[in-house]
Amino acid sequence: MSYFLYYALAKSFKILINILLILLVVFSIIITSSNLFGRPTFLAITYGYSMFPVLKPGDVVLTIPEPLAGPITNGSIIVFKDPDYGKIPGYPPYIIHQVISRLPNDTFITKGVNNNFIDQIYMPPITPSEVYGKAILINGRPLIFPYLGQIIVFLRSNIIFTIVLFSILIFLNTGISKKGKDIKFSKVAFTISLGIIIFSFLLILSTIFTTYNTIVYSVSNQQGILAGGVNQPSAVNLGVILYNQSKQYSYSISDKLLFPVVVTINVLGKGNYSITDNYFILYPKQSRNVTITILGSGYRGLHQLIVKTYVIVTLLPFSINMNAPLLSLLLYTSINTLALLSFIIIVIVAGNKV
Repeated sequence: MSYFLYYALAKSFKILINILLILLVVFSIIITSSNLFGRPTFLAITYGYSMFPVLKPGDVVLTIPEPLAGPITNGSIIVFKDPDYGKIPGYPPYIIHQVISRLPNDTFITKGVNNNFIDQIYMPPITPSEVYGKAILINGRPLIFPYLGQIIVFLRSNIIFTIVLFSILIFLNTGISKKGKDIKFSKVAFTISLGIIIFSFLLILSTIFTTYNTIVYSVSNQQGILAGGVNQPSAVNLGVILYNQSKQYSYSISDKLLFPVVVTINVLGKGNYSITDNYFILYPKQSRNVTITILGSGYRGLHQLIVKTYVIVTLLPFSINMNAPLLSLLLYTSINTLALLSFIIIVIVAGNKV
């Protein structure tokens, strides 16, 4: 009797895992569609407080995408292109605000309900081609999934957690098989899961030592005080740089692991700068200084450069510069995983023959 109970529990557990996997696939589609190439389709995530209390940070808004949205009238909540997207890193590519006036030329005046100014003090009226979608309203209130956006942002920011979660579920789902009165695990499922776990572990090591610094500065024709700033504790404030003059920012990178590491540096944001070296290999306990020289040129106003220093673990210290840090991270991690997995399989096979 206990055997049938044990088997029923295992079968029920497997069905539950299948349901969870289906939900995760659906959730992945939601994550993709919510920000496809910077243009939300059926969903949009709120980030700030400009629409508070109608929309709170982390809410997911259900929207009707253009051209299916239909007529946009006063009171409509629309998702439209942010004309300043890309000037300041980290800002979303779209804005979710309310239409307060439709002009005779079929453009719109917009405003955040929590703002005391309209958007058109810093951008032109919104044209229909800039509208990505319109929020679904029920009794004047947008249809939302509260706090779902926080989960989506968390999964995007913590891809390691997502990979480990998927690997555990796949292992439990595909690895369980019934043989006689025993519940055993498939060798193929075990090998795949082990590979995913090694891959995740190497990614975790790399991301732990990856750093993000924000360089903030302003360009002017005369000395002054920098107005503005950022909230990141890693921000470096260079103050005001005179036009056509330069300032430098230097920092040191060390290999604190027992393995060699590939260091690739990516700078995001607008500004004229040069860097001593953005790709090199370090060996255990080795260090190198990196200097970024910033020239005061281009448009005036507040500048922000985000410096991402990727420290990628490598078991085989060879150089493949792909000029794309994330691709390099995936490539080196995949090669390391295959090397470790092959070594483990050889040891297991050799042990079985003895």
